[in-house]
Amino acid sequence: SLKIEWMEAYSFAHELEACMYAGGDKREDGSLKPWQDYTPQEWLDESVFSVKQDVKLLDKYILEKGSDCTREALNKHGVDYREIDYLLPHVSSNFFVDRFYNTLLERNIDIPKDKWFMNLSRVGNVGAASIYLMVEELMNSGKLKKGEKILLIVPESGRFTYALAYLTVC
Repeated sequence: SLKIEWMEAYSFAHELEACMYAGGDKREDGSLKPWQDYTPQEWLDESVFSVKQDVKLLDKYILEKGSDCTREALNKHGVDYREIDYLLPHVSSNFFVDRFYNTLLERNIDIPKDKWFMNLSRVGNVGAASIYLMVEELMNSGKLKKGEKILLIVPESGRFTYALAYLTVC
């Protein structure tokens, strides 16, 4: 079993424009034009109800804000990154893995990649379920030992929200 030592959540929705959205479209100033401001024909022509993501905004902030949150949470709870036995970071694509590692390094968080546990290449990005599937797979891997520490890092790119949890293997 696992004991939750702490959990932290951070949101940057008040600082950054929406990165993922549906039922509207982005204006040049970053605000959202709601579906009610379109005609029914425009709904179809402009795919107003499709989920969209601003990948330029994602690329600019997702790693920076996630690494800042990680540093802040570790500092708040007095956790030295060297105490972490397993890091389970949810990333949407392998494109972000090395870049996230380097962004953490810039914040003096040097968790070696051999401590990273990911299943993206086998399971794919299954959104909100991803972290649960990683935890379940690690729990059933036979690798865990009593007393080991696990850090979960889960970003939500729609409004740049991050959740972190620090667990102890019981």
